[in-house]
Amino acid sequence: MFILGIDTTGDHCSAAIVNPEKTIAYNSEKIGRGHSERLPSMIAELIQGAGICIDDIKKISVCKGPGSFTGLRASLAFACGLALPNKLPVVGITSLRLWAHQVDPKGKKKIISVSDVRRGEFCWSAFFMGSELHPPITETAEAAKNSFINLKHDLLLQDQFVDVRIMARMSINLSPIEHPAKPLYSRAPDAKVSKSFMTQ
Repeated sequence: MFILGIDTTGDHCSAAIVNPEKTIAYNSEKIGRGHSERLPSMIAELIQGAGICIDDIKKISVCKGPGSFTGLRASLAFACGLALPNKLPVVGITSLRLWAHQVDPKGKKKIISVSDVRRGEFCWSAFFMGSELHPPITETAEAAKNSFINLKHDLLLQDQFVDVRIMARMSINLSPIEHPAKPLYSRAPDAKVSKSFMTQ
Protein backbone atom coordinates (compact mmCIF):
# COMPACT_ATOMS: atom_id res chain seq x y z
CA MET A 1 0.00 0.00 0.00
CA PHE A 2 1.46 3.32 -1.12
CA ILE A 3 0.29 6.61 0.42
CA LEU A 4 0.96 10.01 -1.10
CA GLY A 5 1.48 12.86 1.36
CA ILE A 6 1.48 16.51 0.25
CA ASP A 7 1.81 19.91 1.92
CA THR A 8 1.86 23.45 0.56
CA THR A 9 0.55 25.35 3.59
CA GLY A 10 3.80 27.24 4.21
CA ASP A 11 6.96 28.24 2.38
CA HIS A 12 7.78 24.63 1.55
CA CYS A 13 6.34 22.54 -1.25
CA SER A 14 6.58 18.98 0.02
CA ALA A 15 5.52 15.53 -1.13
CA ALA A 16 6.29 11.97 -0.13
CA ILE A 17 5.35 8.44 -1.11
CA VAL A 18 5.42 5.97 1.77
CA ASN A 19 4.27 2.51 2.69
CA PRO A 20 3.62 1.34 6.27
CA GLU A 21 7.27 0.38 6.73
CA LYS A 22 9.33 3.09 5.07
CA THR A 23 9.60 6.18 2.89
CA ILE A 24 9.73 5.32 -0.80
CA ALA A 25 10.33 8.81 -2.20
CA TYR A 26 10.46 12.31 -0.72
CA ASN A 27 11.15 15.91 -1.66
CA SER A 28 10.68 19.24 0.09
CA GLU A 29 11.64 22.57 -1.44
CA LYS A 30 11.45 25.98 0.20
CA ILE A 31 9.97 28.00 -2.64
CA GLY A 32 7.84 30.64 -0.90
CA ARG A 33 5.42 30.94 -3.82
CA GLY A 34 4.43 28.95 -6.88
CA HIS A 35 3.24 25.83 -5.08
CA SER A 36 0.49 25.06 -7.58
CA GLU A 37 3.01 25.15 -10.44
CA ARG A 38 5.66 23.04 -8.71
CA LEU A 39 3.54 20.41 -6.95
CA PRO A 40 2.34 18.39 -10.00
CA SER A 41 5.83 18.03 -11.46
CA MET A 42 7.29 17.20 -8.05
CA ILE A 43 4.82 14.36 -7.56
CA ALA A 44 5.42 13.09 -11.09
CA GLU A 45 9.16 13.02 -10.36
CA LEU A 46 8.60 11.09 -7.12
CA ILE A 47 6.36 8.51 -8.80
CA GLN A 48 8.86 8.00 -11.58
CA GLY A 49 11.79 7.81 -9.17
CA ALA A 50 9.96 5.27 -7.01
CA GLY A 51 9.37 3.05 -10.03
CA ILE A 52 5.61 2.93 -9.53
CA CYS A 53 2.57 4.31 -11.34
CA ILE A 54 -0.35 6.38 -10.16
CA ASP A 55 -2.51 3.26 -9.89
CA ASP A 56 -0.23 1.98 -7.13
CA ILE A 57 -1.20 4.85 -4.82
CA LYS A 58 -4.13 3.85 -2.61
CA LYS A 59 -4.59 6.91 -0.38
CA ILE A 60 -3.70 10.61 -0.28
CA SER A 61 -2.82 12.52 2.87
CA VAL A 62 -2.88 16.31 2.74
CA CYS A 63 -2.09 19.00 5.30
CA LYS A 64 -5.21 21.13 5.58
CA GLY A 65 -3.85 24.07 7.52
CA PRO A 66 -3.73 26.50 9.05
CA GLY A 67 -1.59 28.22 6.46
CA SER A 68 -1.64 30.67 3.60
CA PHE A 69 -4.91 30.78 1.70
CA THR A 70 -3.36 30.17 -1.73
CA GLY A 71 -1.03 27.49 -0.41
CA LEU A 72 -3.87 25.67 1.29
CA ARG A 73 -5.96 25.69 -1.84
CA ALA A 74 -3.07 24.45 -3.99
CA SER A 75 -2.55 21.15 -2.17
CA LEU A 76 -6.22 20.51 -1.39
CA ALA A 77 -7.32 21.17 -4.95
CA PHE A 78 -4.57 18.97 -6.34
CA ALA A 79 -5.36 16.14 -3.91
CA CYS A 80 -9.05 16.20 -4.77
CA GLY A 81 -8.34 16.46 -8.49
CA LEU A 82 -6.05 13.43 -8.36
CA ALA A 83 -8.34 11.44 -6.10
CA LEU A 84 -11.60 11.83 -8.03
CA PRO A 85 -10.76 9.99 -11.29
CA ASN A 86 -8.71 7.40 -9.42
CA LYS A 87 -11.34 6.93 -6.68
CA LEU A 88 -8.80 7.44 -3.90
CA PRO A 89 -9.63 8.31 -0.29
CA VAL A 90 -8.20 11.65 0.85
CA VAL A 91 -7.37 12.25 4.50
CA GLY A 92 -6.91 15.80 5.77
CA ILE A 93 -4.66 16.41 8.77
CA THR A 94 -4.07 19.77 10.42
CA SER A 95 -0.50 20.90 10.89
CA LEU A 96 -1.40 21.39 14.57
CA ARG A 97 -2.22 17.69 14.98
CA LEU A 98 0.82 16.63 12.99
CA TRP A 99 3.23 18.73 15.08
CA ALA A 100 1.95 17.07 18.25
CA HIS A 101 2.30 13.63 16.68
CA GLN A 102 5.81 14.36 15.40
CA VAL A 103 7.19 15.00 18.90
CA ASP A 104 4.90 12.64 20.84
CA PRO A 105 3.81 9.76 18.56
CA LYS A 106 2.58 7.68 21.50
CA GLY A 107 0.41 10.51 22.80
CA LYS A 108 1.71 10.51 26.36
CA LYS A 109 1.89 14.29 26.79
CA LYS A 110 -0.61 17.13 26.82
CA ILE A 111 0.55 19.27 23.92
CA ILE A 112 -0.56 22.65 22.61
CA SER A 113 0.25 23.35 18.95
CA VAL A 114 0.28 26.99 17.92
CA SER A 115 0.45 28.70 14.53
CA ASP A 116 1.18 32.42 14.28
CA VAL A 117 -1.45 33.59 11.79
CA ARG A 118 -0.34 37.24 11.99
CA ARG A 119 -2.31 40.35 12.93
CA GLY A 120 -1.51 39.56 16.55
CA GLU A 121 -3.50 36.33 16.44
CA PHE A 122 -2.69 32.66 16.97
CA CYS A 123 -4.50 29.56 15.80
CA TRP A 124 -4.03 26.72 18.25
CA SER A 125 -5.26 23.32 19.31
CA ALA A 126 -4.49 20.94 22.19
CA PHE A 127 -3.90 17.19 22.16
CA PHE A 128 -3.66 14.46 24.79
CA MET A 129 -3.43 10.68 24.48
CA GLY A 130 -3.51 11.06 20.70
CA SER A 131 -6.89 12.79 20.76
CA GLU A 132 -7.88 16.40 20.23
CA LEU A 133 -8.39 17.92 23.66
CA HIS A 134 -9.35 21.34 22.30
CA PRO A 135 -10.48 22.04 18.71
CA PRO A 136 -8.62 24.61 16.60
CA ILE A 137 -9.39 28.19 17.58
CA THR A 138 -7.97 31.57 16.61
CA GLU A 139 -7.42 34.03 19.45
CA THR A 140 -5.48 37.18 20.21
CA ALA A 141 -2.08 36.69 21.81
CA GLU A 142 -3.41 37.67 25.24
CA ALA A 143 -6.45 35.40 25.05
CA ALA A 144 -4.34 32.50 23.82
CA LYS A 145 -1.86 32.99 26.66
CA ASN A 146 -4.66 32.76 29.22
CA SER A 147 -6.03 29.64 27.52
CA PHE A 148 -2.63 27.96 27.67
CA ILE A 149 -2.31 28.66 31.40
CA ASN A 150 -5.71 27.10 32.08
CA LEU A 151 -4.85 23.94 30.12
CA LYS A 152 -1.71 23.21 32.17
CA HIS A 153 0.11 21.64 29.24
CA ASP A 154 3.32 19.60 29.15
CA LEU A 155 4.66 21.03 25.92
CA LEU A 156 3.93 23.98 23.64
CA LEU A 157 4.90 23.83 19.96
CA GLN A 158 4.85 26.76 17.56
CA ASP A 159 5.23 26.82 13.78
CA GLN A 160 7.07 23.53 13.35
CA PHE A 161 8.07 21.94 10.04
CA VAL A 162 5.41 19.77 8.41
CA ASP A 163 7.03 16.41 7.72
CA VAL A 164 4.86 14.84 5.00
CA ARG A 165 6.58 11.47 5.48
CA ILE A 166 5.26 11.24 9.03
CA MET A 167 1.90 12.70 7.97
CA ALA A 168 1.44 10.10 5.24
CA ARG A 169 2.18 7.18 7.56
CA MET A 170 -0.01 8.75 10.23
CA SER A 171 -2.96 8.70 7.82
CA ILE A 172 -2.79 4.96 7.11
CA ASN A 173 -5.43 4.10 9.70
CA LEU A 174 -7.35 7.38 9.55
CA SER A 175 -10.75 7.63 7.91
CA PRO A 176 -11.56 10.38 5.40
CA ILE A 177 -14.98 10.63 7.06
CA GLU A 178 -13.50 11.50 10.45
CA HIS A 179 -10.60 13.45 8.94
CA PRO A 180 -11.96 15.10 5.79
CA ALA A 181 -9.77 17.11 3.45
CA LYS A 182 -11.49 20.40 4.24
CA PRO A 183 -9.34 23.51 4.75
CA LEU A 184 -8.78 24.88 8.24
CA TYR A 185 -8.89 28.63 7.80
CA SER A 186 -7.58 30.64 10.75
CA ARG A 187 -10.04 33.44 10.05
CA ALA A 188 -12.83 34.43 7.70
CA PRO A 189 -11.73 35.84 4.31
CA ASP A 190 -11.20 39.59 4.11
CA ALA A 191 -13.25 39.87 0.92
CA LYS A 192 -16.97 40.15 1.57
CA VAL A 193 -19.88 39.95 -0.84
CA SER A 194 -21.77 43.23 -0.65
CA LYS A 195 -25.37 43.23 0.51
CA SER A 196 -26.42 45.12 -2.63
CA PHE A 197 -24.99 42.34 -4.80
CA MET A 198 -26.84 39.69 -2.81
CA THR A 199 -30.18 41.48 -3.29
CA GLN A 200 -29.85 41.91 -7.05
